[in-house]
Amino acid sequence: MKKFTEHTPVVFEQARADSKIFRTEYPLSKELRRQFIKNVYGKLDHYVLKQSVTGMYPDFLKFARICEARPEKEEHAAQLFYWWRLLNDAHKNPSSNIFSEFHYEHFTFFKKHPIFLSWLNLAKQVCPDFYYVAEGITPHSCYLIQLKDRKIIKMMLPGSNQSLPQNGTVISATLLPFSSQLHLPIAMYQFEEAATEDIVAILKHFHIEMKDEIDPYQVWLKIFKSLLLVEKYSLSGEEPWKK
Repeated sequence: MKKFTEHTPVVFEQARADSKIFRTEYPLSKELRRQFIKNVYGKLDHYVLKQSVTGMYPDFLKFARICEARPEKEEHAAQLFYWWRLLNDAHKNPSSNIFSEFHYEHFTFFKKHPIFLSWLNLAKQVCPDFYYVAEGITPHSCYLIQLKDRKIIKMMLPGSNQSLPQNGTVISATLLPFSSQLHLPIAMYQFEEAATEDIVAILKHFHIEMKDEIDPYQVWLKIFKSLLLVEKYSLSGEEPWKK
């Protein structure tokens, strides 16, 4: 039997599917982690994708072009706009939104796994934000710095076929909560590294200018649209804000 001393760290692991609370600070058991990635995160992503085909996604792809997102990254911008809309709708109408629809479609699963229903209620409170990519932790995880309050965030990619954003760049992302204080990206736009200095400077200006705004979803939308133009002009060398 393993002998514990006063210096032995105690690790609290979430292992019960019938737990009423999903605790982001504690790890999930291997089985619950497998269930989460397959039946919650994966199916939610697929459900949203399925809805987007007949929903508003085509309109947001056009909107991304209007906002002058880089052509090779229009789909990333559109996905971020789309998730912003879903989360904004959930914020305005907590009882009827994409998350409540997903819960209803998988009602039996969530009834048997209330810990994941607790997670779903956390996920619908997320708002897109802006982050500086600091450094990698593993091939599938990295440290981010939330640019508004300098908070350190650990982001993990749920799939091995995905690539981490480049160190030294700024991203805008919708990060869903996970266990062990990790966050999972569900939508992400990486600005070009050459535009990082200009984006960070102007983002700081926006945060000061909008510090009294009470709707974080509208604040994000205004800033993201502006930063797409900052990226465009920064890369072209025009930089009208310096004139």
